[in-house]
Order: sequence, then C-alpha cells, then structure tokens
Amino acid sequence: MTGRDLGPLLPALLDILGYLGIGIQMIADRGDGFERWYTNEAAAALHGYTVEEMAKIPPIEHIPADQRAWIRQLSADFRNGQPVPPAMELSVCRKDGTLLAVEVTLAAYALPDGMAYIMAIRDVKSQTSLLEADRIGLVGALSAGFAHEINNPLTSVLLNLRSLRKQLTANLSDRVQPQARRCLDDITTGAERIASNVRALQTLATRSTSRSIDLAAVVSSALRLVAPTIEPRAHLIRQIFPVRPVIGEESRIGQAVLAMMLFSGSGFDSETTNASNRIIVCVEERGLDVVVEVSDNGRELTAEESRRAFDPFFRSPARGAGVGVGLGVARSVATTLGGVVTLAARDGGGAVITMRLPAAT
Repeated sequence: MTGRDLGPLLPALLDILGYLGIGIQMIADRGDGFERWYTNEAAAALHGYTVEEMAKIPPIEHIPADQRAWIRQLSADFRNGQPVPPAMELSVCRKDGTLLAVEVTLAAYALPDGMAYIMAIRDVKSQTSLLEADRIGLVGALSAGFAHEINNPLTSVLLNLRSLRKQLTANLSDRVQPQARRCLDDITTGAERIASNVRALQTLATRSTSRSIDLAAVVSSALRLVAPTIEPRAHLIRQIFPVRPVIGEESRIGQAVLAMMLFSGSGFDSETTNASNRIIVCVEERGLDVVVEVSDNGRELTAEESRRAFDPFFRSPARGAGVGVGLGVARSVATTLGGVVTLAARDGGGAVITMRLPAAT
C-alpha cells in the first residue's frame, strides 16, 4: 500500500493514535516559516494547551529560543536532501513556561516547494523511547563478552590473593618480598581493569546532561566494551588522535559509537575467524568537525543494506543482526547534536561508517 493509498485512511489512523495517547503533529516547511497542518489532543496536552489554543501559536514558538535557529537550519538541510533521522530528542516549551524533554519520531514527505513532516511526540520520562529501547538492545549484545572480560581479571585477583595469603602467613623475608610485590601489582592491575570496564558500562547505561566531551575518550571507553564481542571476528585497529571537545550527552554519543562498531563487526562471519579480518576505528579532526570513522573489510554492502541501514529495527541476514535499533540511533544522536552519520561501501569490500560532530567553539 502506498502513501497515496493511505489518504482516505489517514483521519482514522490519526484518531487511533490519539486514542492511544500518542501526540501527532503535521508541520510543513516551504522555506518561509513552519506551518501547522494538524495537531491532535494528545500533542496539545503535552504542551499544556488545547487543540484550539495550539492552532493560534506558530509552531516555532514551541521550541526554546536558543534552539530555533538550529531547528530552522536542520529543516533547511532536510529540504536540500540531507537524510531525515527516524527519531530525535529535543525540548519543547509548555504553556506554563517549563521545558519538556520529548522524543519525536519523524516521517518526512517532499512537497513541490518544501517538506512536510508527520511527527509522533512522546514524553521521554513517561515511556520507553526508541533510543532507550536501543540502549537495552546494545547492552544485551555486549553482555556475554563483558561478563567474560570481568571474569578474566577477577580470576587473576583471586589466584594472587591466595598466593599472597600463603606468603604472609609464613612471614615475609627479603627473599619473598619481590614476589609478594608482583602479586600486589597484579591485583592492582586487575582491579583497575574491572573498574575501568564497569565505569564504561555505567556511562552507557546512565543518562546525563549535555556538556563538553572528549570524543576520543568516549570512543576508547566504547572500544573496551565492544572488544570482547568483536575481536573473535576481526582485529581492531585503533587510530585515535587528540581532538577538540564536542558538546553533547556522553551516554548518547557512546550509544551511537557502539552501534557503529557493532554494525561493522556484524560484517564478518561469527563462526570463523580470518587473520586478515580488520576493523579500523579512527578519531580525528576534519575541518571544523570531529570525526569518528569505523571501516571494515567484511561483507560487501547489499543495495538494500545501503538504502535501509538507517531505518529503525532494520535487519538483513548479515549486517546489523542483533544490534538493537542499529545505525538509525547513531543518525538520530548525531542529528540532534548538529552532526551527520553516513554509510558507504569500502573500496575492496566492506563498509565505512562516518559520524561528524561539530567541535565546540
């Protein structure tokens, strides 16, 4: 069924979504300001208005003043052909003057002279959002490898503790002191490794406020988490350079980077390992942007994968299998921060995923 076929059914569909409590808005942008075409009661209630009150207010006034220029520029980019992400998180102004964090699921349609957007709006705090669902999928995909990563240093800690206990019982002498110190060093190293991995997982699992972030450090933390899952399939090559900070939420950016790495890792056969398999993770500055690029020499991208890899919950028989929402979440996160994510075939086979974020001024 095509979009045109849905025309007669659209009012009924909007009524059903409203009955389910999902806020729906239809907004058009022809380059001279946003036009409100439709707002249901659920969307108006999220803003603290009635439908009649909402109809009298220009759509842009529901966006915080410091974000309006960004929203206009973002829509201009969409009109010029930049891909529209499946979901975004932003703040809206309510009638009582407070700000509400919402998730907006987007569908865009080209008009002869602009763009039309159908937006499903949900209160981030009241429901599990698309990005939160992806977080659960990512943690599930990493759990087995992460448990292995914890058990290895813990085993070392326990073995060395037993050895140290025996030596302490027999009283220390000059002869055994070097061996005891080596045991203590091993304990310290193992404990620090555990703490580092746990901190990285906590960063992924905990929401925080937007701030200045070292993208190189975020990528390094993501690599510690993803390495046990990917390294049995391919050799990870790190090319991480010092970069200027970016502004964003560390857990969200880490979530996007993990999605990119896992998508790249899914390009290899999980049952067999080839010494030539490799994934290159690069962090560097390019012009005014800070760039994270993940490239692999795995399976060639199919035409459908190239076209639909950013669709929510897209699955192919190979690429993206078992990776939460996949690259759609990476694009949503980057777009919210004023950046972009692209996917391209790599010369010689494989894929290249590139995320560009504006460096903080």
